[in-house]
Amino acid sequence: MHPAEFSNHSISDHEFEQLIQDAIIAVKNGNRAQAKRLLDQAALINNADARIWIWLSATTDDMQERRDYLERAVALDPSNATAKRGLMLVTKKLDETRLMPEGAAYRAQASPPVDTAGSKTYICPNCGASISYNINETVLVCQFCGFTRKVDEQMVSESADQPLDEVLPTTRAHRWAESQTQVTCEQCGVTILLPPGQTADVCPYCAANRFITSSSLVEMVDPKAIGLFKIDLAAAGESIKSWLGKGLLVPDNLSTQQTGMQLHPAYYPFWIFEGTLEVPWFCDVNLGTSRMPQWEAHSGSEFELFKDVIIPGLRKMPQSDLAAIEPFNLDDLIAFSPDYLAGWVALTYDFPLADASLRARELLHNKVRRNLSAKVETGHPKRNFSTGAGKWSGLTYKLALLPIYLGNYVFQGKRYRLMVNGQTGRVSGKKPIDRLKMLMFSIGGVILLIIIVVILSLLWRAIKG
Repeated sequence: MHPAEFSNHSISDHEFEQLIQDAIIAVKNGNRAQAKRLLDQAALINNADARIWIWLSATTDDMQERRDYLERAVALDPSNATAKRGLMLVTKKLDETRLMPEGAAYRAQASPPVDTAGSKTYICPNCGASISYNINETVLVCQFCGFTRKVDEQMVSESADQPLDEVLPTTRAHRWAESQTQVTCEQCGVTILLPPGQTADVCPYCAANRFITSSSLVEMVDPKAIGLFKIDLAAAGESIKSWLGKGLLVPDNLSTQQTGMQLHPAYYPFWIFEGTLEVPWFCDVNLGTSRMPQWEAHSGSEFELFKDVIIPGLRKMPQSDLAAIEPFNLDDLIAFSPDYLAGWVALTYDFPLADASLRARELLHNKVRRNLSAKVETGHPKRNFSTGAGKWSGLTYKLALLPIYLGNYVFQGKRYRLMVNGQTGRVSGKKPIDRLKMLMFSIGGVILLIIIVVILSLLWRAIKG
């Protein structure tokens, strides 16, 4: 039976916390009977603390009793990942053999046999030459004899979104990524995935041509979706030409005098998150008038549903350049198939799922907090507005590969980098500044400022006179 549901506030919070901590120590030392007595005492003080029921589940071998405890913990705190994972284990929704031991780190594993890894080689059955995916004809094409093979395009299913709490604690083996040829750029350090038998001439990120064979990938998460290139190199070149011709301070001859334009297409990894965020708020609200204020403490919660929050999977990607080529057409994502990478290269992520989920939650929590004060109690003056810790629910993720051209060009002996969205053709990057234009704009600004000062001075004199 559960302890009676009441709270005794005569006992201090410190004593309550001490009971919890002593119970945890008892559980870890194997003294489950003592732990249960301590937790029962804590429940008499405050039975609304989910930790009590989580640790009570560790004091019994009865699966139904353990399930009851964990269901109560989840009911009290739906965002508690520990309670939800424990409940998934008890209800057989999560395989215990896939859980990481506490404190364990990921270790490299030997590459799986080719026949179990789902690897493919892309060789023409007619002539033996390499075949590649053609983005314009949306088929696999042999450039030598013209052989074609259709690729079945599938929409991204709901199962592509994985529950975050179920995945983070596991050592799930992702067989496709492990089966690919892996090379690391000696200059910039990015790791490139290539189908067996395919080679890369240059690094798509930094254009270097020195590679080191990489060790086996460590438990890499497989991509679930891909946004295919919609524009080819010629169309990307036209977008760049138009972009180079824009800008007040850009040299007039930039688009015609730039040389050595190099573009390298590749699929880049992005984490995509969805979920619901609840942010509690507190403030004093004036229910009276400005002359006779009547302040009353109010509180509540604001719920925000977020969809398609993308976090780059590569640390090196400049955030400012990425923001300039967004948005990507995430509605156009299709289910990932290795066939789409035939003749193309894909980069692996070096920003892991756990870190990416923390960044996504931090960004969204800060966004909600910035706008929250203006959205609540709009009909009354407020003071002392504050927010509590946010609670997430239904947080899911998927790893998607998105198309980007990275390139560079030379103007007057200096090299500049740029980036092109492979879906939309939007361009971002660095441009040179015309010093003569900069000087003329500066002089014009000073002259305009002088004119404004003179006009304001004359108006002031006219008013005084």
